[in-house]
Amino acid sequence: MADQSPRQSLVFAALTGLASIVPIWRAPRPVRFALVAGTGLVAGGAAYVALTRPDLIDADREPVAAPQSAAVGTGVAVLAGGATAVGFAVDRAFEQGLVRRGVKHPRLVLGTAGAVLSYAIDVLDRRFDSN
Repeated sequence: MADQSPRQSLVFAALTGLASIVPIWRAPRPVRFALVAGTGLVAGGAAYVALTRPDLIDADREPVAAPQSAAVGTGVAVLAGGATAVGFAVDRAFEQGLVRRGVKHPRLVLGTAGAVLSYAIDVLDRRFDSN
């Protein structure tokens, strides 16, 4: 990220804030399921392909056998899908916590916090990458 400009960081932070305004935990169950499953499938599939076809990612190593790659890919899929599901629960908990505290626009607060945190992380990342 060292080559990312402050302007790009601001744009990414703004997009993060906008995405954080969406109350994803309120989406219909099939949509949430599709997001969890899709995240798992993409992450697990990418891990499998990276292990079995290192030439596709310019890795200088031998391919890993399919059974071992499938096991790792399955583990990555479960972790990624699980992290997505936990993210929905955390999003719900934060929003409900803000509502209990009387915040009138909790999604706006979450979006602003997401944007600020995103920008701060980019700034810190650039600072430590330059050393």
